[in-house]
Amino acid sequence: MTIGTDAAPGRGAGLLAIATGIAAVTLLAIHPDDAAKTFADVLRNEAAGRTTDTIVHGGFIVVLALQTVCFTALSARIGWTRIAAVAGLVFFAFGAAFLSASMVLDGLVTPALAARYLGEPDKIDFAKSLFRLVGTLIGLLMPIGLAFQSTAIASWGWALTASGISRVAGVLGLVLGGAAFAGLAATAGAMNPFVLMGAIAATSLWAIVAGIVLLRR
Repeated sequence: MTIGTDAAPGRGAGLLAIATGIAAVTLLAIHPDDAAKTFADVLRNEAAGRTTDTIVHGGFIVVLALQTVCFTALSARIGWTRIAAVAGLVFFAFGAAFLSASMVLDGLVTPALAARYLGEPDKIDFAKSLFRLVGTLIGLLMPIGLAFQSTAIASWGWALTASGISRVAGVLGLVLGGAAFAGLAATAGAMNPFVLMGAIAATSLWAIVAGIVLLRR
């Protein structure tokens, strides 16, 4: 009876983790591209894509919240006495906070500013200053958030390897987390979109891996 009670939450968290990984990849795929050449084009594109931006970035925030729940279950499965498992959860929570702030600015604040100043050409210089400020904040928040999450993945990888629960998943976590962190560190300050998207893809893949671990009895 006890086994059934313990297994059901693990299965639920595992399925949810896999679903969030797939959802994150889907949101990444439909993320709107910005091919604007002038600031006026930027305003038009941001204002026109306001609904899509809200869905994509708001969806990412929801995914991060759900993944925090799933990864809490993962840390519990590994064991709260293992510092690496606790570190993984703490690092991921910090990363989710930084990333959520970045998503709010990028997907909600920026399009709102674009819609606000699109019809006011006399305030274009002020709008440019606001966009520079928001862009600077995003350029700091997003890489920091992803760096925290990459460290979290590596921590869980180490914990899984050391505990013997799943050495394959553990090694994969070490590789994914280490590679993502190395890429972010190598391009620090550059806001390289390929590295950022790669890091998000790594966290999405790790959610699926963690889900599989949770599904195992």
